[in-house]
Amino acid sequence: MNKSNFLNTKVVIYYLLIGILTFNFGCQKEDAIPYEKYKEPAMPDDPTELAIYKLQKEYQTKIIYRFDRRYISADAFAAPPKHELVLPYINNIIRKVFIAPYERQATDFMLENMPIEMVMFGTSMNYVEGDERNFSASGVAYGLSRINITGVNKYDMSNPSWIRGQYATLHHEFAHVLDKKYGRPVGFDDVSKGLYAGGTSYAVFSSAEARSRGFWRNYGMTNESEDFATWIDGIVTTDKQDVLNIAAQNELLNQKYQLVYNFYLDLGIDLHVLQQYLSDFLNNIEE
Repeated sequence: MNKSNFLNTKVVIYYLLIGILTFNFGCQKEDAIPYEKYKEPAMPDDPTELAIYKLQKEYQTKIIYRFDRRYISADAFAAPPKHELVLPYINNIIRKVFIAPYERQATDFMLENMPIEMVMFGTSMNYVEGDERNFSASGVAYGLSRINITGVNKYDMSNPSWIRGQYATLHHEFAHVLDKKYGRPVGFDDVSKGLYAGGTSYAVFSSAEARSRGFWRNYGMTNESEDFATWIDGIVTTDKQDVLNIAAQNELLNQKYQLVYNFYLDLGIDLHVLQQYLSDFLNNIEE
């Protein structure tokens, strides 16, 4: 064996020894991770926290009411809800006019589709900068995960107008959640293609002009997502016959009505039955 081959052999043996030592040290048995049995969090004593705890246990949805600037965009302003109004809002608005109308038709519907978080604010969300300056939002949805609820500080269960505004917003924002999860009805985006206003430009269009273009109201002209959601809040706040009369005004409206109505029906929800439940709820309050 010449000197060169001898040196190469030594190098190979050296690295083999290093590899064996590394393997032995690397494969040394580690101490087992001790098993810790899951402990159910203690049930809160505070009535508000208890209501939040129960809602999360039932639907995996967390109610957030303590103010946190992270839940508002940098160009918007909103005030926190009054603590004493959080509990009645959960019991009388979230449970009775948001969750219940769906569960009466499909028992597992809300368990499967509730947003992960519902963030409560006392006032509207007012945009003070940017492209949406001077715009006031009554609700905001963030994909599948979160709905922002506003206007809690005006809580008044003797005021049908306020209640109607709250559930219109909740069902509108929930429509965005379903939109992100299931997509809009096939063909919906094509019905008014080329007729959208975009941004805040919708405000210059009258209700009649919006309807002539196939929109429930002019805000729906912002984009396809808002178009879809405004149809939902429109249907759940309008008697069935009035909805059918609106849909019959032109073919664009009729196409969208059929697409939206059947989309929810395929999910187990008849929007007209839902609207009747909400209408009966308001009538009982007015009595």
